[in-house]
Amino acid sequence: MDKGQEGVLYAFGSNGNGQLGIASDDDTSTPQLVHFSIDLNTYTNTAINNSFTSSLDNISDKDLETRPHVNAITPFHDFAAGGNHTALITHGSRQLFMTGSNKDGETLLQEPSQVFKPAELSLRLQSQEQQQRQQLNKNQDQGSISTNIAEGVQWRSVACGWAFTIGLTEPYPAPDSRDTIAVSCNSNTNNNNNNNQTVYAWGSGSFGELGLGPSLSKTGGQAIAITTGLLDTCPTSTNRHNTRFELVKVRAGLRHILLLAKETRISDEQGVAVETTARTVLMGWGSNRQGQLGVLARSDGDLTTPLTEKELRGKFMEPTRIIISATTRRSSMVDTGLGTEDDRCKEPEILDMACGQNHSLVLFSNGTVYSSGLDKYGQLGPRAPNSVVDSNNEERSMEKSKKVDFRIGFEQVLGLPFVDSISCGWNHNAAMDTRPLVGDPTAMTTIYLWGRNDHGQLGGGLPYRAMTVGVDGGMEAVPAGIVQVRIPLARRKNGSEEEADNMSKEELEFEPLVSYSCGSEHTLAMTQSGACYAWGWNEHGNCGGGVDSSGNRDLQDVPTPH
Repeated sequence: MDKGQEGVLYAFGSNGNGQLGIASDDDTSTPQLVHFSIDLNTYTNTAINNSFTSSLDNISDKDLETRPHVNAITPFHDFAAGGNHTALITHGSRQLFMTGSNKDGETLLQEPSQVFKPAELSLRLQSQEQQQRQQLNKNQDQGSISTNIAEGVQWRSVACGWAFTIGLTEPYPAPDSRDTIAVSCNSNTNNNNNNNQTVYAWGSGSFGELGLGPSLSKTGGQAIAITTGLLDTCPTSTNRHNTRFELVKVRAGLRHILLLAKETRISDEQGVAVETTARTVLMGWGSNRQGQLGVLARSDGDLTTPLTEKELRGKFMEPTRIIISATTRRSSMVDTGLGTEDDRCKEPEILDMACGQNHSLVLFSNGTVYSSGLDKYGQLGPRAPNSVVDSNNEERSMEKSKKVDFRIGFEQVLGLPFVDSISCGWNHNAAMDTRPLVGDPTAMTTIYLWGRNDHGQLGGGLPYRAMTVGVDGGMEAVPAGIVQVRIPLARRKNGSEEEADNMSKEELEFEPLVSYSCGSEHTLAMTQSGACYAWGWNEHGNCGGGVDSSGNRDLQDVPTPH
């Protein structure tokens, strides 16, 4: 691809295993062109350039209302970064490309790579049953169990953990404009059939992050279909419900995974199939030592008897339902005044989720965000006083003097205004409301951040003051424990940070922000004009080069957007 071409991808930062895909394994603080082993234009149904510059006219009104970063269309459908590897899915053909370390088979490539290559799936896809048979009989002919089901596979979502990758496929033929497809869970359906969505795992993980059950912690360079837990396609005869899932997206932390789906239950009432309304559900697996998966249901589907804390703080080896109280979610809308009257009478849907190192965020359609997991650095955000999610009152009775730096169970992050997108770093988070951008590309937008700030990953933001009901019954602004970051327009017009710093808040004009993302301990944001800003940890050039007190460029941490 030509450097002058719109829509090309650049990368910078830590690169010891070629995970940036820049044809090198050297760290870089200067954005470098990302390389692909083949011409992407020949690998997609629509040219990458056209995909990047496509008009918003091709997006439905519904998509405009709900799609995060609608003004930041990229030539890639989804991407994820792991410990030392990276994955991305192209638009059009929805093909999966990977680069970086392949020590544990996390890229499905034959060897480590410093450029993005198509994941070699045609001879590397196996079902879990086949893999288990192979382990039980190592002398079995390898060719007799390999499968060629990858031919024509399209990918919908991908997530990378420390040394593993989880991929969610599209069905064949391609999905409709709603971009979801049903997977029927009954005895006549096989998840390995190309006509259905499938969740595959590859790489290694000893904390259950592969979701393949207790017997498999390595996939041996194969992509293995997850058919355990809620993704088991053959429910027991005692289960009165057939469950159909529309698999939406997958996200991963260091050693835990969240999978979003829409669930429709079909029951047999006197020989007549009765279908319930579809609702969003969250599945999870992997480590829950710090509560990063929240409260999970028992494997027998009993939602009335929660697991004890001792049971929850362990490894979940297969996809398991995560319990988030609908009552809590509806009541929070009334308390905060968010949403319409109709919204407050129905259960909000889950729109998105994000995973940090050992914590997770969940975003709902009413603009609220819920968090669970490690809270050592305030990454779970402000919450109601004395609020605790009790999985078992007796087991959770700890001495009040004992400091607990984690929480098992999703609770609302208080103090946030309405947001429709979220992102997690290792121990900090960001959120934004992108609605002002719809129909007005010059509208002002703000990034809200909270959590750890030892490297300046919160960008020196100003405290956000949330409106709340005061003791006299009136509304008053109080600090919310959350900061807000904006980019002064003067920094773009004149390139002078000093001028922007010397201006009063009333004099400042701000650039519209259209996209952002949290790295491990740094944050990036892109403005409407196309400028990219970075702040936070910069040891490997993650922020593109810092500036010391004398104005010399170096690799010191960057405390404010630069």
